[in-house]
Amino acid sequence: MEARTFLLLSFSLLFFVVPANGQMPGFVSVDCGGKENFTDDIGLEWIPDNQFIYGETANISVANETRKQYITLRHFPADNRKYCYKLNVVTRTRYLVRTTFLYGNFDNSNVYPKFDLSLGATHWSTIVISDVNTIEVRELIFLASFPTISVCLSNATTGKPFISTLELRQFNGSVYYTDFENQFFLSSSARINFGADSDAPVRYASQTIYLTALTAYVFYAVSNYGCLFGFAL
Repeated sequence: MEARTFLLLSFSLLFFVVPANGQMPGFVSVDCGGKENFTDDIGLEWIPDNQFIYGETANISVANETRKQYITLRHFPADNRKYCYKLNVVTRTRYLVRTTFLYGNFDNSNVYPKFDLSLGATHWSTIVISDVNTIEVRELIFLASFPTISVCLSNATTGKPFISTLELRQFNGSVYYTDFENQFFLSSSARINFGADSDAPVRYASQTIYLTALTAYVFYAVSNYGCLFGFAL
C-alpha cells in the first residue's frame, strides 16, 4: 500500500540538460517554484519544476540574497502524504544530492516549519527552520541501485514543508567509494574551508579548479536504522 501511494504522489522529472560552458555532464539544478530556465553567474544551468502538479509556489524577498534560485520556492500541504521529486540516474554510479531551504516567511505566518526529508523510503533529515533569512542545506552521497531516485518531503509538525533548490551531481570513478555503499548513504555533517579568506561558499565554476584552501567534508553513514559511524573525507 505504501509503495502504491508513493507512486501516485511522485512526479517524474526527466531532465535532458545541455551543460553550459562551466558545467560538467551529470549536473542537474532545479529551481523549485521557478518558471523558466536560466544560467547563473558561475555557469550552472537551472531548470524550473513548473510541471510539478502538486504544491504551490511562492516568491520571497530576503535581505542580501539576490540569487535567482532563492527568490522562489515550492511548498506543500501539511498532511500525512509524501511529496516527491523523482530524478533519473545511472545505476552503479555515485551521486551527490543537495537540497536547500530558505523560508523567507513565504506564508506570512512567521511559523517556522519543521518537517522530514527522505531519500525514497529512508529518512534523511528533519528540517528545522529557526530563522527567516538562513538557508538550511542538506547533502548526501549515494551509489545508485536503481535508474531513478526520489527526494521526498513529509510529516510537517509545524508550518508547511517546502523546498528552494534541488541539485544532483554525478561523480566519476571511485570518488567517495566505501565498503558499505550498497547498504548506506553518506550524509554531510559539516563543510570546513581551512585557510579561506571569508565564509563565502566555494562552488564549481569551471573545468579547471585551483585549490587555494583545503576543504574538508565530514560525512556520516545512514541506513534505515539511523547514524552508524562518521568519518572525514
